[in-house]
Amino acid sequence: MLVLGMIGSARKKGNSAFLLQEVLRHLQDDFETETIFLSDHDIRPCDGCHYCEENGCCRIDDDMQALCGKMENAGAIILSTPSYMGGVSSRMRAFMERTWPLRKGRMTGKIGAYVVTGRRRIGVATVEVEEYFSRIGMISVPGVLGYAFEPGEVVRDKEAMSETLRLARDLRSCLSLTGRKEES
Repeated sequence: MLVLGMIGSARKKGNSAFLLQEVLRHLQDDFETETIFLSDHDIRPCDGCHYCEENGCCRIDDDMQALCGKMENAGAIILSTPSYMGGVSSRMRAFMERTWPLRKGRMTGKIGAYVVTGRRRIGVATVEVEEYFSRIGMISVPGVLGYAFEPGEVVRDKEAMSETLRLARDLRSCLSLTGRKEES
């Protein structure tokens, strides 16, 4: 089963990427893991044309079709983002909006979690991600908050570092339960 990590930061060695990698490191012995940096992909913003309502896919020709396919094949998805101005990064926002075609049952039963980093006031970034999971029908597991500003600072946040292990345990438990349902 695949655990997919999606990073909304442009910093490949930033705090959001680091914490996500820690969670995936705790899972890699039991699951296939993959990390995707959204900054490596052409993701244009949603233009609200409603094409996906009738066709089940987006008409914009960019990398989102492949990313949506990866999401559909994953058992769990972790969205990792810095909190900019109190919300998710613009890359993460564009990505979430463009997955609109997945909401009609295509993600039901999949597990979603977050890794959010920020300097002090995380704002509504975690709420945005949890609302997103709800709208596309995923089961949300409480994620990890990391307090840091400059790359590498998050390692000093001992609570965030220990929470990566807790999140991995929670995901492992949820995936074993959802996996049993699929086998029945």
